[in-house]
Amino acid sequence: MKLFAVSQPGIEQVTADELQTLGLNGTILPGGVEFEGGLRELYRANLWLRSASRVLVRLCTFRAKHFAELVRKASKCPWSHYITPELPIKVRATSRRSKLYHTKAIEERVLRAIKEVVGFEPKTTDYEDEGTSVIVRFENDICTISVNSSGALLHRRGYRVAETEAPLRENLAAAMVLLSGWRGEVPLVDPFCGSGTIPIEAALIAANIPPGFKREFAFMKWPNFDSSLWEEVKSEALSGVRPVNVPVLGFDIDPDAVSAAEKNARAAGVERFVTFKNLSFPELNFSEAFIVTNPPYGVRLTFVRASQVYRRLGEWVEANFKRYKLLFLAPGRRLARETGLPVEQVTHFSNGGITVGLWVAEKG
Repeated sequence: MKLFAVSQPGIEQVTADELQTLGLNGTILPGGVEFEGGLRELYRANLWLRSASRVLVRLCTFRAKHFAELVRKASKCPWSHYITPELPIKVRATSRRSKLYHTKAIEERVLRAIKEVVGFEPKTTDYEDEGTSVIVRFENDICTISVNSSGALLHRRGYRVAETEAPLRENLAAAMVLLSGWRGEVPLVDPFCGSGTIPIEAALIAANIPPGFKREFAFMKWPNFDSSLWEEVKSEALSGVRPVNVPVLGFDIDPDAVSAAEKNARAAGVERFVTFKNLSFPELNFSEAFIVTNPPYGVRLTFVRASQVYRRLGEWVEANFKRYKLLFLAPGRRLARETGLPVEQVTHFSNGGITVGLWVAEKG
């Protein structure tokens, strides 16, 4: 099967590196990584990928310039492996620089092709997370049809039982930790932990716990689902879980955020590996540490107030750690430089509708 791990623009390389650790060589494309594999590889990718949004199965690719051609060629896709009478489907189409540009009409024709192949009227839904979603992409008259094997977006790990304002998505938090290079060798600290996403994702990484082990996936309801293979893949993954032997700490000035973080850590099964405290820039005694954090910025704070926070962050890091690697988000170089540290931008991506840079500063 041709597979595609959808990844947020700016972190495709992280997803490619993750696939590489799974023994899967991928090709980076805008918005994700293309790779090949069977059901085992499909299951492992969904179970293990921390930075991806979803995993698609490419069903077919062809050229089509009129609707009759679209129906005829879409009818050759192997729909019977993925569509059942019980499972609702959502067809979503996009089109760029193509003769077939009316997306609603494209969706209707693909639905007609599915019906012709499976021999029944499929149930439909308005939501991609419910049942099986079919993604139809036209570009320069080339049609690519895929099915979403993940169901709900992969950042929905299943552990977020309590939230705070402007939470960081789990896949972005994981990408930050992975890009830092931290794997559990020295302490990791988040001084703006909010609902705990960065420390929790860090603990999952250090403990080698697969991020998807507590959730369900769309492929579990497909006709070709191999339950024994899935249990085997999960057992293999969980056999590699290991203890975390260094402190993983989260601090926040908001006691409600700390309470939410503790609840989420328990739901994720990593409460024994992480510690959250209602403190602001506490004095620490670590000779070396990684600091990975998402300080407040944007609509939450004026630039003047945000600059004070970033300046205090830089001062705290310098005062508390002899050797450190700091990774943090900031919507621009001007604010990043307020830390007073020699910063470099690693990448950039969208967080909550704001384009932010991931910045790094290190010493020692």
